[in-house]
Amino acid sequence: MSFNVPIINPSVPFSGYISGGMSQGKMVIIQGQVQLRVKRFAVNLRCSTGDIALHVNPRFDEGQPVVVCNAQQAGAWGSEQRCPAAPLAPGAYFELIINAQALCYQVSVNGQHFLQFLHRLPLHTVQTLEVTGDVTLTCISFAGSGQPAQPPAPGFNRLIFQPQLQPLLGSAKKQGKMGAQQAQLNTPVTVSNPSVPFQVALPKTPSAQPRPITIVGSVHPRANRFHVNLRSSISGNVVLHINPRLREAALVRNTQRHGQWGTEERHCTTMPFGAGQPFQMEIRTQSHGYQVSVNGQHVFDYRHRLPPGEVDQLEIAGDVTLACVQY
Repeated sequence: MSFNVPIINPSVPFSGYISGGMSQGKMVIIQGQVQLRVKRFAVNLRCSTGDIALHVNPRFDEGQPVVVCNAQQAGAWGSEQRCPAAPLAPGAYFELIINAQALCYQVSVNGQHFLQFLHRLPLHTVQTLEVTGDVTLTCISFAGSGQPAQPPAPGFNRLIFQPQLQPLLGSAKKQGKMGAQQAQLNTPVTVSNPSVPFQVALPKTPSAQPRPITIVGSVHPRANRFHVNLRSSISGNVVLHINPRLREAALVRNTQRHGQWGTEERHCTTMPFGAGQPFQMEIRTQSHGYQVSVNGQHVFDYRHRLPPGEVDQLEIAGDVTLACVQY
């Protein structure tokens, strides 16, 4: 599955259909701010039956802040899983990612692993995302290649939660190996919560047409600038340089050949990036040049100055936090 167009500044309570439902490898990305006078809020993954497969419920009205996780079946709540709500403080901006895996949901907050919750209800029945309570949302988006969820084996609903289950994704080295295998199968590679600066080798595709590159992230609240480069590791050339400069209110595009920058392109109808704001950028390679959209809207075209076939590296650096990169 490719990235969906993000939902910007949705109102709360929010309820939205998950296109294609949840499946293994699919991620829900929620960016927002905890309200200053928060009591509690909740994120629910609801099934077609009305059951709640995952309930993530930060509570600030029970003395010590706590996050309660649970599932609801036939109107009855199961046993609670509780953990400290440290990264979700009143007034704090946050990015919460729910990553659906074969055995559990993995939840991260601000790029750090937060908790795991074993499936109590079949993953393939989840169809709706809900967000309620004392929280302000800036962006909701979905990412991940997604694999069809398999129907559970008999006795699935008797599976109990195991708090000490170790993370399933493994090390970054293991993820890199898995990413290479994905590339060989001609499926997009998705990297979640990568650190910045970020650099990765782009896989060769069986077709001559490179895959689209999709970047989901947030601009730092006091950002000056950041950049996205498509590079050649052999020549060192920067084939495409995208450089939002927030303090100049400019979106600069350029090419660097043999260490020399060419003529900048700056014209843009609107500046699609704002300090402290989430974004989703997509870069598509066309025969005439690159086509770039942000938050589902076409922003600019950039005619090829160097052959796009030179490109074998993606680089992202500067005042930005990344949620997902797909290539």
